[in-house]
Amino acid sequence: MRADGFIARLDDLGRLVLPGLILLFFVILTLAPLRVPYLSDTLPLLPALVVFQFSLATPERLPGPFLLAMGVLLDLLLGGPGAPVGISALGFVLIRAAVVANRRYLVGVPFLFQWIGFCLLEWLFMVLVWGFTALWTWTAIDPVPAMMQYAVVIVIYPLLAPILARVRPRDPLNVPEPARGTARPGETSA
Repeated sequence: MRADGFIARLDDLGRLVLPGLILLFFVILTLAPLRVPYLSDTLPLLPALVVFQFSLATPERLPGPFLLAMGVLLDLLLGGPGAPVGISALGFVLIRAAVVANRRYLVGVPFLFQWIGFCLLEWLFMVLVWGFTALWTWTAIDPVPAMMQYAVVIVIYPLLAPILARVRPRDPLNVPEPARGTARPGETSA
């Protein structure tokens, strides 16, 4: 009985920290020297994909301060001299807020609708980062690399989203609350 309690606590701890560890992995992956042409330049939008996916099911496991820290880390790792620090953090928090505000439209719907929602949020994130960087550095930045990043992450989304969906727990909007009763699926209450 005691081992079950320890294993249950270990399982709870793993479920609690797994989204953060996956986000940290994708932040560090953005620096990976991949030998695929053009792909290594397009990786900075992948952490936003992780934020979107985990905000669908368990937004409380990616709290705002953690998203701020991961966004600042991403900006420090990717930014050169004069690059704005904190813009990715702002984008992560805005993505999470937008997903949480619209969860009823994004959870329990066909994959295509989630993909469209991701495309819209990722577009806004890319425009925010590109525009703010152009204003901060006060230079005309070529938008083509940003659009390439966007195109690649949109194409990669159908490959990574199902994997991340298998890692996250079931969608809480589909899990009955204890106050709703003990009916099993398919049963009706009188």
